[in-house]
Amino acid sequence: MTYFNFGSLTIPAIWLAASTALILAALFNRVVAREKVGDWYWNGFILYFLVWKLSYIVFNLNIFLDMPLSIVYFNGGAKGHILALSILSFYLLFIAVKKHPSINGESAQLFLLYFICYEVVINTLEQSVIETLIHFILLAGYLFLLYFLKQKKITLSSQMFIVMVMLELLIFSLFHSILSIEALTFSWIGITILILSKNHKEG
Repeated sequence: MTYFNFGSLTIPAIWLAASTALILAALFNRVVAREKVGDWYWNGFILYFLVWKLSYIVFNLNIFLDMPLSIVYFNGGAKGHILALSILSFYLLFIAVKKHPSINGESAQLFLLYFICYEVVINTLEQSVIETLIHFILLAGYLFLLYFLKQKKITLSSQMFIVMVMLELLIFSLFHSILSIEALTFSWIGITILILSKNHKEG
């Protein structure tokens, strides 16, 4: 894993990529689709981060009690990640959907924007030139698709969403294990978003 130093602070590339992608996805959604992201988008990210970070206490209670400041440098790891994904999915499917009905219609395009942006940024930071280029081409194509759909006043269909997810997984599998935690995360949230998208179509 690549790390970057900012003074005395060391930040993993994955954190920088996740934060940058969050902002880029919202920006592209505003410029290309001409839609402002809902509060659920930011709330979901913050919820995931807090659960993942604080889960360190749950899975490493003794160490935390001995060294409380260790939570600044560590997180819940893979177990915390799974826990955070579970709570995030619950939030999106049962809480956010009630408070922010627009989530059903906008979550699919934002999910794809976020993850493709993430792949572009993380591979740029890790200097994986070929993988960065391929994901950048996918991002450019997806932005063109969103612009076209917006002009035609057509929403992203479930079929289009599934095709884009499969395409992203195919590209990812060319460079990494499809059984990795990153692929699991993409597939997990993708299924959650697909359920929300189906609710939108049925509604």
